[in-house]
Amino acid sequence: MKRIKKLSIGIITGLIVFLNSCSEDDNPSRDDTKLPDSIVINESDYYPEGIVYDESEKVFYVGSIRKGKIIKIDLNGNQETFAEDETLVSVLGTIIDKTNNRLIVCNTNPGVSVKSNPATIGQLAEIVMYDLSNGDKIGTVDLTEVAPQGGHLANDLTVDTEGNIYVTDSFSSIIYKVDLLGNATVLVNDTLFSAPEGLFGLNGIIYHPDNYLIVGKYDEGKLFKVSLGAMNDITEIGLSGPVNTVDGLLLTDDNTLILASNNITGADFKEAVYEITTTNNWETGTIQNIFFTPPETFPTTLDFVDESLYVIYSSLSSLFGGVSPAVEEFPIQKVSF
Repeated sequence: MKRIKKLSIGIITGLIVFLNSCSEDDNPSRDDTKLPDSIVINESDYYPEGIVYDESEKVFYVGSIRKGKIIKIDLNGNQETFAEDETLVSVLGTIIDKTNNRLIVCNTNPGVSVKSNPATIGQLAEIVMYDLSNGDKIGTVDLTEVAPQGGHLANDLTVDTEGNIYVTDSFSSIIYKVDLLGNATVLVNDTLFSAPEGLFGLNGIIYHPDNYLIVGKYDEGKLFKVSLGAMNDITEIGLSGPVNTVDGLLLTDDNTLILASNNITGADFKEAVYEITTTNNWETGTIQNIFFTPPETFPTTLDFVDESLYVIYSSLSSLFGGVSPAVEEFPIQKVSF
């Protein structure tokens, strides 16, 4: 009797597996297919900068430095506008705060937007928050209200486990902190982060679970640790080789960092995505792999889809260089080390 019972269970189990496999074949999902090598934004003159992937919706949110708007684009390339309010001038850093159901972006004015106002070029520095569920604007925080006089450009941002937002200012030496209630303060203002006038200084920023920030200084190709303890100590991360410039940052795990490096000056180096690891809590970092991108693609920011890494090719060197006609396609490209 036991043998017959086992055989019956085996037949039933096999039948269930067979029926499930038929069902899956009839209704293929994205998880069962190969992820695309490239998801292309087909919109002339868009010039994206910040991207972030929403796993629950299976879409990228992508901001435009040129048009001052935010789109959603799925893995098949279908896109729709998420936000296009008149206050958005140039959208740079873009993150999702899933805990608080927010999309948060940097709104600024480097002078290349169709909405640029001469009065705010190099002065506008805001973060704007949207409800992920419906696209409604939750609020805007003007960072310049707590900053000293001078140039300002809100470039990139990250969020910690408590919902605090940290923002880099490329035209000053400031990292801002914005709490969950929208109160802004200057976290640090240090000459280590200063850059010559007209150049981008602070850029990429990422929160590390051990309660510190990793930030990049674009013009010098340097990385720094910024403690979130009482003293906000700043230490440079020693790298095993040059990365030339530092734009977007992404942590794969606590000990692995992905870094996008681009070339706005025309200097003699290749644009690339770097994989960097540490064995000493980011006192130093070792370059493990390099993914060189095609010339003038200008990789800026990155995110993961499942376990695949993607980077946006923004073509910003064409925009800042005044190249005509406008670029019409902007790939979100899979990175293969």
